[in-house]
Amino acid sequence: MLYTEHLSFRELDRLMRSVPNFAPRSHGIVLIRKREYTAKDCDCRYCPHYSGRRKTACALDRCDCVAERIIAGAATYRETIAETMSVIRHAPLVRRINQLLKESEETPMNYRNEKHRIVFAETIKYLNQKNKALMSALYLLTADFMLWRCVKYAAVNNVICFEQVHLRGTNTNSYPLFCAAKDMYLGTKHLTVSDLADTELISPKTFSLICNAMAIRRFGLGAIQYEERNIQK
Repeated sequence: MLYTEHLSFRELDRLMRSVPNFAPRSHGIVLIRKREYTAKDCDCRYCPHYSGRRKTACALDRCDCVAERIIAGAATYRETIAETMSVIRHAPLVRRINQLLKESEETPMNYRNEKHRIVFAETIKYLNQKNKALMSALYLLTADFMLWRCVKYAAVNNVICFEQVHLRGTNTNSYPLFCAAKDMYLGTKHLTVSDLADTELISPKTFSLICNAMAIRRFGLGAIQYEERNIQK
């Protein structure tokens, strides 16, 4: 109840009705924390656009929550690569991406081999896995044994000192991986879209690894966690 209706006296009225010898109440502190979705949260069956059909489970041409699903590790390989490369307009590179998606429908490749998966997991265990630039570069550098042997001593404490790296004993596939890792970590431009589209310069397996690294650079490690993706569109 207010004892006055005049706006200019409202504050004085509140003061008179407060408890003596106590500090006035403040507005408090509002803590805003961005929710981190899990693969379970992103189950397509919870979506209002989910139809339940086997081949056309989603009624939309493009998922509205595709970015959140990729980050949570709940999107398919096709969705991840398509969303990562959606801004590319270079026709030869677009054709190569489409070819990659077609060839990867049965067995999407998230690592070069089992050794790559083990080395990468051991390397990032105690590093800042929220650092997308660092994770994408290390993903590429650990894909090649000879390359990683040259680089690992320059990658310490969440930092990669590329200026300390001297490539010795590497092969023709190592250099594109090194250049791509450097571009993603430092923002340099050693590889162009034309280079990526060149099948003779960059082998199919190396191209697939670079595409995966680009997805990590944009969305984080959830982009290669295909083992958690049980919902297929």
